[in-house]
Amino acid sequence: MVAFSAGVLLSTGLNHMVAQSVAQSGRWAMLAVSIGFIGLYGYEKMAMVHACREAECHVHQFGRAALVGMGFHSLLDGFAIAVSFEFQKTLGFIVILAVLLHRLPTGISIATIMLSNHYRSAKAWVTLALIAILAVAGAVLGLLLPLRPYHLLSLAVGLSGGSFLYISTSDLLPMAHENNQDYRVPFFFLLGFVGILATSLLH
Repeated sequence: MVAFSAGVLLSTGLNHMVAQSVAQSGRWAMLAVSIGFIGLYGYEKMAMVHACREAECHVHQFGRAALVGMGFHSLLDGFAIAVSFEFQKTLGFIVILAVLLHRLPTGISIATIMLSNHYRSAKAWVTLALIAILAVAGAVLGLLLPLRPYHLLSLAVGLSGGSFLYISTSDLLPMAHENNQDYRVPFFFLLGFVGILATSLLH
């Protein structure tokens, strides 16, 4: 499931969001994509540094920092959905599909992280609810920002596409390979990737 989600998310970011942003905004779109990718990378690394100043770094790395990172991902997911719908309704539905598919393994990861760090189940549920609320906040942010000019919407889609590329390649794919090393990982990854690629070719 994680490998399939990674394929869907990567293909959505690359073949829909980045491609359509580049078609509309040219080289400026690639700048937005780069900012989305590198910005999320920098944010995650800073979160890890601040969380790993105590002795048992590995506990904090997969605990507090991971939860903060997933909350930020959720905010970006909501933003991506909003700006994609504003840009093009078909793109919005594809982005929703990609987000829903990768939210499931993310939710499982959150529960695993919290239980392994001795959180109570009630606190785990509250955390999941807060992360879901962040997605709604991201969507509201995407709707409220003055992005109505088509060119600005295109750049916002490119920015979101860059974050999708980062999440799929740096978070989901390593998670998939960590849990399973056989042929099923590349198979389901390619299945998800090619499935979304086909929708971009038919569109």
